Amino acid sequence: MNKRRLIHWIIRGLAAASGNDKAGHPAFRYTTTEIETRIRHLLPVLARATNREIQP
Repeated sequence: MNKRRLIHWIIRGLAAASGNDKAGHPAFRYTTTEIETRIRHLLPVLARATNREIQP
């Protein structure tokens, strides 16, 4: 059975940054760190789901 689930991540870092580079850099770092953290937590979940589908 194929179960799909939509996950929406709201990451506000870059949207809140102003136009200059000095203000934008911390927002960019925050955003990249946030995405990296969320993906790091998501990968084991996806691996477990894939393993369950493969095993009889």
